[in-house]
Amino acid sequence: MTTTAWTILDQIAETKVTEAREKVSSANQILKKITAQKIQLLEMLDDYQKRLKDSQINSHSIDQNISFRHFIKQVQELLEVITNEEQEAEKKVQIEEDLLIDALKEKKKSEFLIDRDKQTTQKKIEQQEQKKYDEMAINRFNQ
Repeated sequence: MTTTAWTILDQIAETKVTEAREKVSSANQILKKITAQKIQLLEMLDDYQKRLKDSQINSHSIDQNISFRHFIKQVQELLEVITNEEQEAEKKVQIEEDLLIDALKEKKKSEFLIDRDKQTTQKKIEQQEQKKYDEMAINRFNQ
């Protein structure tokens, strides 16, 4: 098979699709990691809020109470940071998915062009064959 411009475009499109899929996968992995961290922080926050309530019910020291409150505040601040990172990661996933869709559209275009080129080539071959048969028929008729 000869290499045509359409097959080269198809190869380029296939490469772009592969790269876009890898980027989407990577962005999804990052998002999953951030989401897992957020879940851990939420569980930790819940745990320490329960501990704070328990320490308020039972006899406790003021230092212990202050320590729990300070730690809870730090976890809440970390949750804000993680939430922002999660939103950025979701935006990144969306951008990469959009780029993947664009790459898939380009791949479809290249496939269409290849098919159209094959059909055109086949049509030309059929026309040449028909022309040869017509010439042979005319030659036989003239003899």
